[in-house]
Amino acid sequence: MTEDGLTSNGSEDPNQVDPWIRAQLSAQQVRWLQKQSGVVKQVELLKNALAEWVVRHPIEWFTGTGVSDAIRLALTEFIARHKDEFLSVD
Repeated sequence: MTEDGLTSNGSEDPNQVDPWIRAQLSAQQVRWLQKQSGVVKQVELLKNALAEWVVRHPIEWFTGTGVSDAIRLALTEFIARHKDEFLSVD
């Protein structure tokens, strides 16, 4: 259990977003992920977003950006960069 009371789902279902990770996201990001989940697995979207962000921002990643901040920043940037490729939340 983490300090915020959430527990990790470990390897129970690798296609489900871990509760701790979901708690780091904004309500808009969660809605966006849910909208896409009919077509693409949410976990894959988050992996791709974070992978792209780390490549584009290596200094920030390796100089102390926390994981929770990186996840939010990565998904925000991913949504903006790929908005024409995914379903709109609007």
